[in-house]
Amino acid sequence: PRSTLFPYTTLFRSYLLAGELARHSLASTLRAANWRWGLVALALSGLTYVGATLSLTGFVTERLSFVRTMLVQLAASFVTLVTPAAVGGAALNIRYLQRRKVSAPLAVATVGVSQVVAFVLHILLLVVFFAITGSADSHPFRPPSWVYFVLAGLVVAALAVLAFPAGRRLLRARLAPTLGQVLPRLLQLAQKPPKLVEGIGGALLLSLSYILCLYVCVRAFGGSAPVASVAVIYLTGSALRSSVPAPGGLGGVGG
Repeated sequence: PRSTLFPYTTLFRSYLLAGELARHSLASTLRAANWRWGLVALALSGLTYVGATLSLTGFVTERLSFVRTMLVQLAASFVTLVTPAAVGGAALNIRYLQRRKVSAPLAVATVGVSQVVAFVLHILLLVVFFAITGSADSHPFRPPSWVYFVLAGLVVAALAVLAFPAGRRLLRARLAPTLGQVLPRLLQLAQKPPKLVEGIGGALLLSLSYILCLYVCVRAFGGSAPVASVAVIYLTGSALRSSVPAPGGLGGVGG
């Protein structure tokens, strides 16, 4: 239960923060920051909520209040601090849609479509920015060797699951309910291109805003890195965050 989990996660986060503050002076770090870049980062952080709002309203045929939906996304950002990533926020959005007179199956399908589109865009952006960093003459991005071993292990594990009938049945049982909800919803939205563009554009705006916000924060504290490299780092960390069954993706991001 969330009420039981919250004190432990708060204590753990406080412990990690105390360790960081013991090694670095927060006051001196903030005084050395470039606040012009900081204001840009703040604006980009606010823009992420706009993207999250559009990525939800774009996949709903019913009319939703933009301001109210944005407030829900703001609330979801706090919920994810004490719940596993992509779980608490999704549950809150589903409940919000139900309160807006959207039926429960349709609400689940809508949030499912939003997550699937976000996942596909995430992978596409990672491939694009990885290709950009690899082809750049200056500051080439070379991942450590262990990354290739991890990717090879994932490929082997996926092939092993597909090689056995029991694995295929398990995969089918896991994916069938989601696909059964998402595909009909996508076909329905395909008949309304403006809504589809709104949803996809919102998901793209959300990811790009996070990438630029991280880049600007690096510049604010005197760092220097190509935008493409920052994008690869953010997208990879975000993927790890989603795969870690911990509140707020703790561990995946902090690593």
